[in-house]
Amino acid sequence: MNSNIFMDLDPDVYKTIVFIFILILVMRFLLTIVNKLLDHKLKNRIIERGLSEELTTALLQKNKTNELSTNIKWFLILVSTGIGLLISAKFPPLGIHSVATLIISISFGYLVHAFYLKTLEK
Repeated sequence: MNSNIFMDLDPDVYKTIVFIFILILVMRFLLTIVNKLLDHKLKNRIIERGLSEELTTALLQKNKTNELSTNIKWFLILVSTGIGLLISAKFPPLGIHSVATLIISISFGYLVHAFYLKTLEK
C-alpha cells in the first residue's frame, strides 16, 4: 500500500479541479472590478453632495471583520470541495454518489463557517 493518492486520480479529476479553480478566480476578479467601480461611483456621489467628513468616513470605512469572514468562508468552501473531490475520486465509479459526496462536503464547509461566525460573535 505504497501508492500515492494523487497518482491514483483520474486525469479528468485534475481537469475538473483546474477548471473550478480558474472559474473561481475569474468570478472573483470580475466581482472585485465591479466592487471597485461601485465604490468609486459612491465616493463621487458623496463628494457631489458635500456630506460631512464624519459621515463620509463612516460610510466608506471597510469592515475588516467582514472581509476576514469572507476569506475564511471561501477557504473553507474550497477545502471542503477539494476533500469531496478526493473522496469521490477514491471511491469509483463516478456517479450520483460523487455528486452527493461533493454536496455533503461543501455543506460541511458552510457549517464550519457558521460555527466560526457564531464563535466570532461571542
